[in-house]
Amino acid sequence: MKIIIDECLPKRVTNFFKNDEAWTVPQIGLGGYKDSALLDELDKRNIDIFITIDGNIEHQQQFKNRRFGTIVIRSVSNRFSDLKQFEDALTETAKSLQAGVIVHIPI
Repeated sequence: MKIIIDECLPKRVTNFFKNDEAWTVPQIGLGGYKDSALLDELDKRNIDIFITIDGNIEHQQQFKNRRFGTIVIRSVSNRFSDLKQFEDALTETAKSLQAGVIVHIPI
């Protein structure tokens, strides 16, 4: 599974996905891209899952026909110490997430 972590999240979140290919947006050369251009590039690169903490993105962008599923983390901050509690939920959700679907964690 190919997982991309938004640049607003710490790189260490990629370590949650030990059995998958997980990178950050900057690691794949898309750092600084506007949301619409980023999402289009993720479609082109056959990404399976996009993970972000940007709660507004789903209201600003179209996800229905995307080739990847999206997980939006609801957290008090983007600090790794605040995100660590969601590791199990993220890895479990990633296993069954379908393309074009947005899931919030926690639900």
